[in-house]
Amino acid sequence: MIGGGETSILIPSSTTMESADERIRTLKVGQIARAAAVFRVDRIVIYRDDQFDDSRFISRVLQYAETPQYLRKRLFPRERALRYVGILPPLRTPHHPTSSKVSTLKVGEYRVGLVVDEVGSDDGAWVDIGVERPLPLKTAMRFSAGQRLNVRIFSLKPLAAEPVDLSEIPHYWGYETEVIQNLDDHVRSTDRVVVATSRHGKPATPDLLRQTVRAGRRRGLEVAFGSPARGVDAFLSSETMEGCCVINTIPHQGTETVRLEEAIVATLSQVNLMRSLEG
Repeated sequence: MIGGGETSILIPSSTTMESADERIRTLKVGQIARAAAVFRVDRIVIYRDDQFDDSRFISRVLQYAETPQYLRKRLFPRERALRYVGILPPLRTPHHPTSSKVSTLKVGEYRVGLVVDEVGSDDGAWVDIGVERPLPLKTAMRFSAGQRLNVRIFSLKPLAAEPVDLSEIPHYWGYETEVIQNLDDHVRSTDRVVVATSRHGKPATPDLLRQTVRAGRRRGLEVAFGSPARGVDAFLSSETMEGCCVINTIPHQGTETVRLEEAIVATLSQVNLMRSLEG
């Protein structure tokens, strides 16, 4: 989250419509994943655009990019959508460790794990956390083989981990990915502050951003972006738009159009800066 309050970005299923080249489509989604990680976005929501629905491809690439490298082969079988994931930029977030050696583990360290061997609930289970061998998971809870979970190292001799809730982890721990059918329905039903980005919105000013950030800190913040072909107002009714904070985060733009990945970086960087100044 960017300084407090859950942060989501809402992007269309037509995000990739401008290119038929799967390499370019993969890279574009990877750039969005990277921007989300840089600015600590908690959730990426993909809403349906009837003109072009590439939601499955986008969601799969986003999920793959967010998954720690050591779990990808276990969680993602070979499929066409992931054909070019080798060109994705690495996220380098705290839950993507670079070390795979048991000797580098520390008590209190958090890892993403995958249950590889299920046993009776009294005996715990075994979990892969990306080191040379699986670790015993000490818990009275029952986990299924193949289940992803977050763990904390609580002992080195003997080496053992325990499951933890996401709320217990003090670091940014990646984003979730969700696909929804209708942006208008979603915005009308949420109690979070919704920012609709539009070149026809109010120009972003320190005062406007400060007000939005303060409200989002209390209630959570969702930032909605339009498609390459249509603005976000094409997906929201006039009544729903009136309930949003409609902001132009790139006033006086020097280009005729602004690409989605560029708008995401421009918008989130301003929100991040304002939250940093607010403390």
